[in-house]
Amino acid sequence: MTSIPHPDSAVQSQTRPAASESAEGAGSQRLAAIDMLRGVAMLLMALDHWAAYARINLMAEGYNGKRFPLGNWAEILTGLITNLSSGIFFTLAGTSIAFFERSRRKRGWSEWDITRFLLIRAGILLILDQVINFVGWHVTNLPLFEVLSAIAFSMIILSVVRLLPLRIVALLAVALFILFPLFVQIFPPNPDQPLSAITTILFQNHREQGFPEVEDPLLGRLSLMLAGYVMGRLLSQGKISISPRWLWVALAGFIAWFVLRLGFLQGYGDFLPYQAGAPWIDFFIDNKHPPSLTFLLFNMSWSLVALVLINAIAPRLSKTWLGWALTTLGQTSLFFFVFHMLFYRLLVTVFQGGVIIPSSWLGNVDLLRLFIECGLTFVILLPVCAWYRNLRRKYVILSYL
Repeated sequence: MTSIPHPDSAVQSQTRPAASESAEGAGSQRLAAIDMLRGVAMLLMALDHWAAYARINLMAEGYNGKRFPLGNWAEILTGLITNLSSGIFFTLAGTSIAFFERSRRKRGWSEWDITRFLLIRAGILLILDQVINFVGWHVTNLPLFEVLSAIAFSMIILSVVRLLPLRIVALLAVALFILFPLFVQIFPPNPDQPLSAITTILFQNHREQGFPEVEDPLLGRLSLMLAGYVMGRLLSQGKISISPRWLWVALAGFIAWFVLRLGFLQGYGDFLPYQAGAPWIDFFIDNKHPPSLTFLLFNMSWSLVALVLINAIAPRLSKTWLGWALTTLGQTSLFFFVFHMLFYRLLVTVFQGGVIIPSSWLGNVDLLRLFIECGLTFVILLPVCAWYRNLRRKYVILSYL
């Protein structure tokens, strides 16, 4: 692994937390809220992944315009909440890059040093994605383009785009957010014709046998990372601050989602339209991969509400055990993502795919068992993440993850 590029004056930074994972100056209320929100996303992501291993149906979304069988109402509600994790993960990855480049410039890094770091990190994530798919999910038909591949691709794009004027980056984020459904319509999957590998990897969810296998299309959430980067730049420069006024932006997002779900604009941006006469819950079941405009609007609006609420209680929350736990997860998010997938596969192997808590203890309440089992995994996950965060302060090469 290539060592981190830095001038001699940056050697002292080895004793400090990696700014790519934790917001610089985390003592401030607004930046503590960002770390905590990312920690919430990691909790939700772990819950969703453990549900897959525990064979509990948290399905609350569609894929490629297809709606799949749902669980009971509690499982659907839980699935709708866990759907928030991916968007937060991508958006705050962009925010972290903004804080990272600002801190590195202060330490004397050149723009090429910063870009090279991001490119190396993206390469590592591309490799780790295949490791997780093979070990964690037991996927043998590799490569499979999953979450880390999409993060890596967005990081590669952002390593160059960040050099443009910030208003141009913002315009690119908005344009891609609005136009992505158009790209999906232009390059739809067609079973009667060979798929174009490039367009499939960029725009489609494709889990058929044979190359390419795509879970997360690489362009699907690039707009979120770009938007997160813009937010991070403005926050780090003190030009904006998180405030209750951001709830108006969330409200606008909910209104846009509602209007599009009603079928306005001839269904544009809605890959899984609500059918009249269908159960009311179907109105909230949207297309996750490729992400429809309505899916992103709904989930990112709730994420913005969560950020404002966490920011409001951050001073008190940061003094509690829960605040420490969320901050720890938020500051080690990429490491957590990799480690928790491998750890969960280990648990499944040890328990031979069976339950950790015997059904006789809880009856047939699968959702309660899910929460308890997933909570128990954090007895290991949290200390390991805290250990890694301390270790990263001593060994600068670990800042790649």
